[in-house]
Amino acid sequence: MDVRKVVTDILAKRCDISNLKESDNLSALGLDSLDLVEVLLEIEEALHVEFDVDEIAQAKTLKDILDLIQKKI
Repeated sequence: MDVRKVVTDILAKRCDISNLKESDNLSALGLDSLDLVEVLLEIEEALHVEFDVDEIAQAKTLKDILDLIQKKI
């Protein structure tokens, strides 16, 4: 399973952006904190991982999310 593709597909649906870069700031793409939680819930379900509240709060970029997932799998 291509983790990056799963994550970028989920984010692209929310942000309506098809070409995300790892350095993209999620709030600058239009995601507020509630959107981010919903995105991470989708990622948890798709990849069978769990994030805690602190990890969610620290996720600011696509790279942050990918790094979090990498620690979990």
